[in-house]
Amino acid sequence: MMAGKGLPQDCGLLVVGHGTADRVGEAETRTLVGHISDACPGGAVELGFLEVIGPSVGESLRRLCARGVDRVVAAPLLLFTNGHARRDLPEALAAAVAEERIPVVQAAALGHHPELVRLSRRRREETRRVLPPLDPREEALVFVGRGASDPAAATQLITFLEATRACGADCRPGEPAAICGRGLCPATCAALPIPPGPGRGGVGFVAAARPTVEEALEEIVDPSRPGLVPRRVLVQPHLLFRGRVEEQVREAVDRARSRHPAIEWIVVPRLGAEPDVARAVVARALETLEKVEG
Repeated sequence: MMAGKGLPQDCGLLVVGHGTADRVGEAETRTLVGHISDACPGGAVELGFLEVIGPSVGESLRRLCARGVDRVVAAPLLLFTNGHARRDLPEALAAAVAEERIPVVQAAALGHHPELVRLSRRRREETRRVLPPLDPREEALVFVGRGASDPAAATQLITFLEATRACGADCRPGEPAAICGRGLCPATCAALPIPPGPGRGGVGFVAAARPTVEEALEEIVDPSRPGLVPRRVLVQPHLLFRGRVEEQVREAVDRARSRHPAIEWIVVPRLGAEPDVARAVVARALETLEKVEG
C-alpha cells in the first residue's frame, strides 16, 4: 500500500537538516518539512538535525519507530554530496540504527534535481524583473556556493549553474538558448567553461574552496578581462536557508560595493523553504526506495 503520492505506508521519512543557530534558518527548515509532509499525506515524516539544535537524528528515528513504521528512508537537506552526506549522516544513522534496529537507507543529496534548477533560475529572473533594464553585456553573475574541501565541490556548483541555463528560460528576450551562459572567470575552472554569452560570469565559495567569494567578486569587475566591465553584478548564493553562510556572502558584497561604488551590486534571494524543494526531497526519497526494492 502507498500513502499519498508514493511513500509506502510502512516506511517513514526522516528528513535530516544540518542544524543552525539562526532562528530564521531553523524556522525555514521546519516550514520546508511541513511542505514535505503535505507532499506525503498519510506518511510518517520527522525532522532531525546533525548538529547545533535538536531533535537529533537518533531522537527523530525513535519517533518514527513509535509511529509504527517498519523501515525508514533518510533524506538529507543537502544541496550536494559532501562530507556531511558521505561521513556525518551515515555515522549518525549507524549509531541510531544500533539502538532501534530498523532498516534505514539514505537518499541522495538534492544535487541537480529539476525542481531546484527551475527554482534557482526563477530566483534570478524574479530579481531581474524588478530592476531597471540593462544591456545584458553589462550585467554579470557570480554564483556562490558554501564550499567544501572535496575537490568535486567546484564541479558540482558549476554543473548546477550550467543546468540553470540549459533550457533557455534564463535567456534575455532574443537570446538563443544555447548561448545564454556567461564565460567563467579563469580562476574558476578552465576545464568546465560555461558557454560564452553576453556578460561576464563566475563562481565563488564561502569556505574551503577557491576562488573565494572575495576573489570572484574582484575578478568579475577586473577591467583587464575580456568584455565590458559590468555596470551591475548579480550575486546568487546557492543556499537553502538563512544562516551564517549567507551573512558572509552579504558582507563580502558590502565590501565589494564600497570598493566599487559605481557598480550596482544585487544579492539574489536564497532558495528558501519552497514547495519546489519539498518535491525534490520526496523525489530523492522515492528514487532511493525504488532502487532498494529493485
